[in-house]
Amino acid sequence: MKVLSLKNTIFMSVLTSLILTGNGFADETAETFLENLKGEFRGRGEAVIELSNRQERISCKLDNTLNDIAKSLDISGVCATTQGKASVNGKLEVINGEVKGSFLSPFSDSEITQSKSTYSEGKLVLSTSFVNKSTGNLSRMRQIVVSNDAGGFNSTFQKFDNAAGDYKDTGFVEFSPVGE
Repeated sequence: MKVLSLKNTIFMSVLTSLILTGNGFADETAETFLENLKGEFRGRGEAVIELSNRQERISCKLDNTLNDIAKSLDISGVCATTQGKASVNGKLEVINGEVKGSFLSPFSDSEITQSKSTYSEGKLVLSTSFVNKSTGNLSRMRQIVVSNDAGGFNSTFQKFDNAAGDYKDTGFVEFSPVGE
């Protein structure tokens, strides 16, 4: 159970990283946004681990492959904390000029029910709702990604807090290109 919760947290941090960003915001299109994301990236940051409810250091490595014809970016990688590591996979694509996220369900017993994204001036925000099939509990996550000075991107991830009625930050990962 502890590993599953860690995997959930790691996935959400990487899912954030999958919702990447580009450079040259004013003239950037959704297609050039994806082009700027191809390659290998390493990231470091912190994330709240669900069972302990405390910040843990996290490190990730992503390999992003661009399919020019399909206008899509396939993402695969691994993230780790002191509690263990988990594989992550995702896909971003351009549909009608907008970046859309289409991801494998991050949780073995959950299903994504809704996904919405917005991209504007170098900032991509992906909001995802999912339901736990065993408990029926609905959760909402949001990822915010902006470019950084290292030629990579910074990812902030948030979880909706029902009691507060707002999203609360649960982690941050800074990604840099590998070999540059």
